[in-house]
Amino acid sequence: MTSGPQDGRSTVVDALVVVGAMALVLTLLDESFWSRAYLVAGLVPVVFLLVLAWTLRRSADGVWLYALVAVLAYAPLGALAALRRPGPWVVPTVDTMSRVLGDTWSAPRLFVSTLPPVEASGSVMLLPYAIGFFTALPAAWLAVATRRPLAPVVAVLGGLAATIPMAVLVPDHYVLRGIVLTVVLLTWAAARSRRLEAVVGSVRSGLVGTLVAVVVVASVSGLVGLLTPDDDQTDRTRLDPAGEGVAARTLDSLVAPSAGRAPLLRVSGLPDGARVRFGALDAYTPGAWVAADESPGAGPSGTFRRISPQVDPLHDGEEVEVRVRVRPAYTSDWLPTFGELTTIRLESTDGRTQLADVRYNQASSSALVVGGVNPRDDYTFTAVAPPTGFGAGDATMEPTDDQRQPEGAFLDQFLEPFDRADLTPLRRVLLVARYLRLNGEVRLSGTSSQSPVDLGLRLMGARHIVATPFQYSAVTALAAARLGVPARVVVGAAPGRGGTVLQSDVESWVELQFADGTWRTLDPSRYTGVHPYTEDDSDEVVEAGEWVTRELDVDDSEIKIPKGADIDLPPDAVIEEQHGPWWVVGVAAAVLAGAVLLLWASVPVVKAVRRRRRRGSDPTALHVDAWQEVLDTARDLGRPVPEGWSRVAQARALGVDVELARRADAVVFAPVAAAPGDGARFWEDCAALRRGLLDREGRRRRTWSHLNPSSLLAGRARRRAPRGSAGEVRHEDRGAGRQPAAHL
Repeated sequence: MTSGPQDGRSTVVDALVVVGAMALVLTLLDESFWSRAYLVAGLVPVVFLLVLAWTLRRSADGVWLYALVAVLAYAPLGALAALRRPGPWVVPTVDTMSRVLGDTWSAPRLFVSTLPPVEASGSVMLLPYAIGFFTALPAAWLAVATRRPLAPVVAVLGGLAATIPMAVLVPDHYVLRGIVLTVVLLTWAAARSRRLEAVVGSVRSGLVGTLVAVVVVASVSGLVGLLTPDDDQTDRTRLDPAGEGVAARTLDSLVAPSAGRAPLLRVSGLPDGARVRFGALDAYTPGAWVAADESPGAGPSGTFRRISPQVDPLHDGEEVEVRVRVRPAYTSDWLPTFGELTTIRLESTDGRTQLADVRYNQASSSALVVGGVNPRDDYTFTAVAPPTGFGAGDATMEPTDDQRQPEGAFLDQFLEPFDRADLTPLRRVLLVARYLRLNGEVRLSGTSSQSPVDLGLRLMGARHIVATPFQYSAVTALAAARLGVPARVVVGAAPGRGGTVLQSDVESWVELQFADGTWRTLDPSRYTGVHPYTEDDSDEVVEAGEWVTRELDVDDSEIKIPKGADIDLPPDAVIEEQHGPWWVVGVAAAVLAGAVLLLWASVPVVKAVRRRRRRGSDPTALHVDAWQEVLDTARDLGRPVPEGWSRVAQARALGVDVELARRADAVVFAPVAAAPGDGARFWEDCAALRRGLLDREGRRRRTWSHLNPSSLLAGRARRRAPRGSAGEVRHEDRGAGRQPAAHL
């Protein structure tokens, strides 16, 4: 009875709920596509399977026929709904249906390897189609042909679980979507459950109960929404597959500086003074700067991925439109760009560069073309112009371990004079740049090797600094990374007259990453040597340490600060460090905690000294002190007895034999002093009693009793009690510390 078909009205309601729930699930992809055509591809199979389930629901073998027809319909329906390629007489061809079956497996990878928003066309549309089909395959039959309340809900949740990894991690209005989907599915399950109760003749929960449950869930979900507000900000980072390795394969084709005069490009629309970029080198290997397939510290946005005509930039800013015409002399796999791409349109015909061949790295703002850029290709793009200029006080990004460029550790020994704790990382970098500019010579021919020997001993560590402009860029970027500022080398060119880029215009520069995530240019004029190349060593060149000391104007521990410079100290300078209030509070708290721990550790020693002092008293006082030792042991064990009670009452409260208490009373209140031997024997008997009290407790409590200062604090309180209170003796046994010996 629970699996039989339903009436017509209930079937229509369930079908509409399935369609609506699937639409909500698929909208998680809304920020990933640049049009909502994907919803058609995802919902067409849902509607088809619902109609098929409704048609076969009363058949005896309906479930088997349903499954068979659905499987056979997957390929032709996908050709129509996803690929939108009908064949003759609207019947897809065998090749198209084969493409549906083959590309279904590659569609998720193609989707996540494309920068959002993705163009809603081609094989990528098989992703929403497959999600809709395989989610509705069980959900449609369970909703239309059975009465199970939760079974179709579980199928829809399975589709949701499959969609989340594909979508952006934080879609717009994600809290609101979750609330709506939760309320819809709960209401649906409750309504199906009420129908089932009516069929089996059980007591129905009633519409009021269902509404109450829905209101409770909606209220709780709304509270979650208030506690976790939706700021309507889309995080377009998505799960990313392994890179294709395109950057490593095309590194050799990056245009290098040369003295040629052949035109490479003709660029129009660039802002005044801006450079067109060919590619960014963001990782240092043991021998050179290279373009990494996964940019260090950038995450999924730092891989080369496919793009659609529209690209969402990582940062906001002013957009510019640039048109590039490629000349035959430009032979490279790197597509010249500027800033962060937002749109791109290739003005080419078949056989030339296609958008499907373009791979773009958002983190490095670099583009590649699989197969190379074709000569005479023209294209237009819009981009967010990068910020220009920065101040020495601007905050920079904290570099990751990879951005520190571990392979450049050889440079650290030469950077010691610049790695000053008193300088911010950016000021250290600017100091290195100034050192290279003022003390370096530039040559325009010869090798531009970036090996550790050439960048270290022969450049940064040499008294006579001679390097090519590219080597200056390489060593400055590597020094910046080691000093705490993420850096990279960029190859590009500044267009000349008429926007033409010649071979001789190609140059390199350094980009630094700031705290807001943007990369800003450190102009080559700030670190490239200004002296012409000479064969002879210059007498004016000084060692880096001497130069830094002189540059910061430090002399004999007297600090003279030039305007705009930070404080720096020579090794022998002495200056009292000024600490903030929180540092003082922290030190005071540490000192206080240390004193408390020291006092606590001295508790066993103080108890031992007290016990030794008590044992050395006269025989009568020894009885009083020995019994007090018993009371102190009980107090330290957490079993204290009132001090004002008689010794007999105290013994009964401790659960021990009262004989020792009576012996102590007999000696304390005797008219004559006790014999010396009686005191020693009584002490030993009380010691045995104390050991018995300890043996009755667990190990943890016994250990704690040695460190517990309760008996010491109680003894201090007895000694500080007002003397007048000693006259009011309510019991025959007064406090042990105030009982006079018998001979007094």
